[in-house]
Amino acid sequence: MQRKSPQVVVLAVLVLVFTAACGGSSGTKSAATKSTSTPSVLPFKATFFAPTHHPVVKKNWPITVTVTNLSGKSIAATLRMNVLLGGARVGRIDNGKIYHFVGRYHEIITWPQKSVGYPLTLQAVVKAKGKTNKLLWAVSVMNK
Repeated sequence: MQRKSPQVVVLAVLVLVFTAACGGSSGTKSAATKSTSTPSVLPFKATFFAPTHHPVVKKNWPITVTVTNLSGKSIAATLRMNVLLGGARVGRIDNGKIYHFVGRYHEIITWPQKSVGYPLTLQAVVKAKGKTNKLLWAVSVMNK
């Protein structure tokens, strides 16, 4: 029988863990740090807000995604979030659910113990006006 490399096993475990690691949307708002990605070819601006790059295991970590047209007016968009490790998807937030919203979306994410010690990236895939924008947020989950 062929043995799997430790990296493959870790990826498999993280995929299983992240398929059910978060909660639903919330009214919580946080804007301590942000990631904005607006390539000039996009007809909209998308921004990702989170309180830190170091969420704590099993603690609520609120995030907000804001989408506006280039004039700053809220627009309709969809959002799906992935967890990446070394650029490869190892999980999906809320089992890959696609959220439809206008202007602002709030989510509470709870990171599992098995995510500690890995250089993860949260990827927010935002679609609006027929275009896609991928926002990346480096995450280092902490034990406290």
